[in-house]
Amino acid sequence: MARRPLRLLHTSDVHLGAHGYHGAATHHRHCVCPLRAVDTIARDHGVDGVLVVGDLFDHARVDETLVGRAFEVLDAMPGFSALIVGNHDVHDDTSLYRRHGHVVERSETVFFDELHGSTNHLLDGELVLWGRAMDEHSQRYRPLHGVVDRPEHDAWYVVLGHGLHIGDDPIDGAGRSSLITAADIAATAADYVALGHHHVLTDVSAGGVPAFYCGAPSGYPGGQALVVDLHPERGVRVTPVPVQLPDACPD
Repeated sequence: MARRPLRLLHTSDVHLGAHGYHGAATHHRHCVCPLRAVDTIARDHGVDGVLVVGDLFDHARVDETLVGRAFEVLDAMPGFSALIVGNHDVHDDTSLYRRHGHVVERSETVFFDELHGSTNHLLDGELVLWGRAMDEHSQRYRPLHGVVDRPEHDAWYVVLGHGLHIGDDPIDGAGRSSLITAADIAATAADYVALGHHHVLTDVSAGGVPAFYCGAPSGYPGGQALVVDLHPERGVRVTPVPVQLPDACPD
């Protein structure tokens, strides 16, 4: 199967429920404006799917109304939507995704809930995603450990991970949690590694593997997401796109 060009939208650290974004005083506690802004970008750029790489929610105390509203937006996004958890919405025994499991289960969003990682084949097999659920933000957890070999058939292979990039200097990682090294990235042999946790657009590519933090919809100095173009001849190209948030919730 010859690979066709694909276009993905990479976002992370949406932090719904935080009330920490622009115009927070006029955004209610069930606000999904940052996610709706991402959806607008996805439609404007004609993407094949959206990657939400951790911390969709700011904390585990969010209620069912907010979770339901968020998954409604995810399900309405163009193509597919795929989601992994982050350190703010970890998938432990008290996970919000377990507590509101009936909302998650009826959703069409691809949710990576396996603690040792799992793969998902999308777009009629043209794209293979790997992601791992985080049950504890600790030194034990390594977001990119356990990544499977890239598929033998000619599909695009994209890996999702939420954690702290430290290069290859162990001193940088002393006492830190959910570490990602340059060697971890290179070992994936992926076409693209989509990362979350760091709220600023950052290129951490290694070993010929393109890897990026995309920024955050309400990040500093301004909200950002990444349009990721996967092309069989031109390779991988990332384009930062500003995220425009309204001053107040429209509903």
